[in-house]
Order: sequence, then structure tokens, then C-alpha cells
Amino acid sequence: TSRIQFCTTVKAQVRFPCGEMTRSAPLGYGHPMKVATDTPDLLILEDRPLLVAGILLVVLLGMVGIGIAQIAAGETVSGLAFGLLGGGFAFGGILAFVRRNQLVLDRAGGQVLMRRRSLLGYSERRFELAHLDKAVVQTSRSGDSDTHRMALVFGRGAQVGTHPFTLVYTSGRGARRGADTVNAWLERHGPRAVAS
Repeated sequence: TSRIQFCTTVKAQVRFPCGEMTRSAPLGYGHPMKVATDTPDLLILEDRPLLVAGILLVVLLGMVGIGIAQIAAGETVSGLAFGLLGGGFAFGGILAFVRRNQLVLDRAGGQVLMRRRSLLGYSERRFELAHLDKAVVQTSRSGDSDTHRMALVFGRGAQVGTHPFTLVYTSGRGARRGADTVNAWLERHGPRAVAS
């Protein structure tokens, strides 16, 4: 099984769409995007931020543990601050950043599926494979640093437009490698390849 590896940096930025929120992952936001299946009839890409989930879980447990210890020692105010504020911040990070994303290009069924699963629930979007033109990389610029995400461009049909694969922007070359994988598959096995 081949893997598309995100670049891990010391302070990799993670950005939400439109730049309304910015977070830094202190140990990097370098998680692998896995090519789960690559056949003439099926391409499946999976994006699982296991590293970020692990870091945030450790922070959450640490903050709650410190809070409990402070309360046991009679420092109720500082204990509540660590437990509620620190733990709440870490839990909010888990809700915001920890999502399993899966992209399915199904040539036999003629479909493109975008699936997202998080603690908040599951969602799935369906598109026509024949309407998919290409994958592109969207870049968000903030100061002297750039972050990226992969998106799919649909030129026809009811859902015409550019649809991002992940909700957040991340540093590294993972988005470019993912887009290159999708475009290479479309050239080999997609509607254009079949038509030619």
C-alpha cells in the first residue's frame, strides 16, 4: 500500500476556511494521507489526523489531571481553571481538528463520494464522476506562511464548483500529493481516459 506523507514541521499551521480561525499544532500537524485503494475502477484516499488526536487527548487528560490534583490540594480556583478551561480548550481542538476524511472515486458506479466523520457525526456528499474535471490545491496565505488543502473541481452538473476535501488548511506538500494522485487516476481510468 502506498502512502502520501504530509510534511511534519515544528509549528505547522492549521487554518479554517476564510481564515476565521487559526491554530498552531505545537508538535506539527503531520499526519499521513493513505491511498487505501488504487485500481482502474476505484480510488480511495483516507485522511486520518491520528497524531493530532493523540496530542490533543494527552493535553486533555493532562489538564484534567492537573485540575483534579489542584482541587485535592485545596487550590479549587486554579484546579477548576486547569480542568475546565484547559481541558475545554483541548476538547474543543478535538472537535475542530479531528475528522476522518475519505474520498472515493468509483468508476463502476460513476460516483464521487466525500465522507467526513468526527465526534459530532457523519456526513457524506455525492457527485457524478463524469462531472469531475480535476483536483486542485487551495492555498491560504497569512503573513509569511502558506497552508494548503486539496479540492475537487466539478465543471458540470447541479454541483458545479470547487469542493474542498478537508475543511482545514495544513502546511506541507500533502495537499499537492493528494491532488496529483487524483489527477493521475483520472488520466488513467477516469471518464476522459474511457472516452479516449
